[in-house]
Amino acid sequence: MKNMKKLLFIVFATSCLVACNKDFLEVKPQQSVLTTDVFSQVSTSRAAVNGLYSLMQSYSYYGRDAMVIPEVLSDNLTRSVKTGNRYTGMNTMTHTATDANVSRMWDQMYQVVTNANTVIANEANIKKVASALEQEEVLQLVGEAYAVRALVYFDLAKFFGRPLKFTADGSHLCVPLVLKSITTIADVVYPARNTAAEVYTQIDNDITEALKRMPVSGGVISSGTVNSALFRTRLNRFSVLALRARIAIFKEDWATAVAASTEVIASGKYTLYPYSSMVQDFRTQNSIESIFEVVNNSNDNPGTDSYAYLSSQQGYGELLGTIASMNSKSTGTTLSTFRGLYDAYAATDVRRGFIALGNRNSLGGETNVPLCAKYVNISTYLENIKVLRVAEMYLSRGEALARLAIANNDANQLNSSLTDINLIRKLRDTASTTKPYAASLLATPPVGSIRATAFVDSIIVERRKEFALEGQRLFDLNRTQTNYVKINAAGNGASRLISYATLTSSYTLRTILPIPVSQVQNNPNMVQNPGF
Repeated sequence: MKNMKKLLFIVFATSCLVACNKDFLEVKPQQSVLTTDVFSQVSTSRAAVNGLYSLMQSYSYYGRDAMVIPEVLSDNLTRSVKTGNRYTGMNTMTHTATDANVSRMWDQMYQVVTNANTVIANEANIKKVASALEQEEVLQLVGEAYAVRALVYFDLAKFFGRPLKFTADGSHLCVPLVLKSITTIADVVYPARNTAAEVYTQIDNDITEALKRMPVSGGVISSGTVNSALFRTRLNRFSVLALRARIAIFKEDWATAVAASTEVIASGKYTLYPYSSMVQDFRTQNSIESIFEVVNNSNDNPGTDSYAYLSSQQGYGELLGTIASMNSKSTGTTLSTFRGLYDAYAATDVRRGFIALGNRNSLGGETNVPLCAKYVNISTYLENIKVLRVAEMYLSRGEALARLAIANNDANQLNSSLTDINLIRKLRDTASTTKPYAASLLATPPVGSIRATAFVDSIIVERRKEFALEGQRLFDLNRTQTNYVKINAAGNGASRLISYATLTSSYTLRTILPIPVSQVQNNPNMVQNPGF
């Protein structure tokens, strides 16, 4: 049993604590499971919270996998014929519970949760050692830990569980909620998977607790003063509200989505990228549209394991966008419904610059295919990973208003939705019209499907174009139960139809990830996802 606990702890939390030797004691707080002595000073507590963001930078999380996997599993990306071993199973929708990418992501996310738990558990201890002038910063630090935990659990829920509305009451299995601080082997438990309803309730609670503690100004306090340089790289009031808006869309809580996104937009702290400079602005750190981004710098970055290196033709260059011609090469029946990512953009759309046609820089590679160019810096790596942008607030509010308009037969809400969606379009495409949709769409309310109205469906298409290569496409397909065509390889165009109609196909079941095999084998309470 002792060995079983040790193994589980390594898999579920981190291997650092098990060592319990001199080397472990010398590891910086942000690199290990946090212990209570870390919180004997405000300075080390601050370092512990900074460490949460550092852990999120890993290539097993936002540094690469959390951005790539949802694109490769969707209709947006495929792999080149000239490629390494990365995402092989995912590209063919045959990934299994032994996939190393899956286990690394699970471990990394839960390590962030474990450390966030310890910050939260030590709130009283940090307050005791803090001076009167430091109390506000202490509240903010703990608020950030709550916000980080909410974000990570939301990501875990999307990757490893079906959307909240998959069952009417959210009673289907999601991920384990581990909320206590783990600082010794005795703290380790064998967690069972909680229901989706329970996980989303906890996420909402964490968002509420975070907002209680954060300065209403949105400022980020560091060493006693507000540091404007941290506004987009640390979670603050407005980035937490943006996260609340994203979560509300997945919960189909349209009223909350409207309220939260409106507060972020109304803050006046963010500006949409202009047409003329969007591509370069996106690649700029702390850019005007960014709400929250994970930091890379020349000394601290995933290097050759980064998203940029995987995408760049001067690096591995293995990822390719999809285009209709890939499906026409299929050895089976051509799926006429296929619309590649490149095909989604008009020639006048500035966002096509992130997926421009070019040749694979590898002998025997593809020619005239869409190359990934959203993250490209592999010299200094001075590109932060964008997690939340204000464009999402407009598109989320637009979708929420449209759904409310249809449900309420409210022309005013529909017009407000049109305003939000068209604002994005006019800034991205020089040929956009001012009002492409008519109010007559209200005559046909949707019946359990996003495809029931052309307008709401067009918003999801707009989301695809706006957030392509940013790790959102698969989750939009999952939450809206939208069928799609998965291209397996750019070279031969093999394709599969992913249908949510019955959710029994082995390929469709794999639109979420399996629970890592080590978790199932070593935890008698862990249940695997169907189909794995």
